[in-house]
Amino acid sequence: MDDEGAIAGLKRLGLTAYEARVFLALQKLGTGTANEISDVVDVPRSQVYGAAENLEERGLLEIQQSTPTVYRPVSLERARTRLLDQLAETGAETFDYLDTVQETEAPEEPQSESLWLVRGADAVSSRAVELTDDADEHVFYAASEVAMLDDSLVETFARAAERGVSVVVASANPAVRQAVDERFQTGAIATCPIPPDRDPDVAGARVLLADDETMLLSVHSPTGGEDTEEVAFWSSGSTFATVLGGFLQEWFTIGPGEV
Repeated sequence: MDDEGAIAGLKRLGLTAYEARVFLALQKLGTGTANEISDVVDVPRSQVYGAAENLEERGLLEIQQSTPTVYRPVSLERARTRLLDQLAETGAETFDYLDTVQETEAPEEPQSESLWLVRGADAVSSRAVELTDDADEHVFYAASEVAMLDDSLVETFARAAERGVSVVVASANPAVRQAVDERFQTGAIATCPIPPDRDPDVAGARVLLADDETMLLSVHSPTGGEDTEEVAFWSSGSTFATVLGGFLQEWFTIGPGEV
């Protein structure tokens, strides 16, 4: 990391560009006047005063009342604590407010025919967790790789099973089924193979079906060169989800008694 990287990091922690530059300069100087700070970093001397006052209000520096005024930063440990605490407080207040306004302007009629796109393995797994947590009766999950059984997903399968939801994990890959069987030796989560003639043979693909009305389907899409990105679409409570879910059930030979 260089100076610009450190400034960018301080900005992400809530400082303005001038505040970040002044704080960086004082780390280099130890103590300094506005002229000295301006000489070290790209901040006009006239802007140093306001940035320094803001930093003092944040508890990140001390001001010596002298002529000229001298500034000194607090210890890095204290600065780290102050910035992280302020960031956490701002985040908590922001999300508390977002919680109060959530769906306050939503239309009276829900958009039941919506089809949603999700990009990235973490985002796909997170959505699969939420859809599983919302299931009331049964969940079917088909995956081609063990990596698609991350801890958060396995834990939500366990929670679903504990509340009486039937959970089945299917795969043409024996390693996937073995990983589930080893994790749940009590049989709380069932596994089943996908018949070879029904294996879509798509690397990185996964399917989640829940309660006959919710589905998620993903594949790995090339992003350039040898890199790929997992892309999924999902829908719940829509005609599309019901029809495609029924098709996928038939394709993977899932009978009513199996989920």
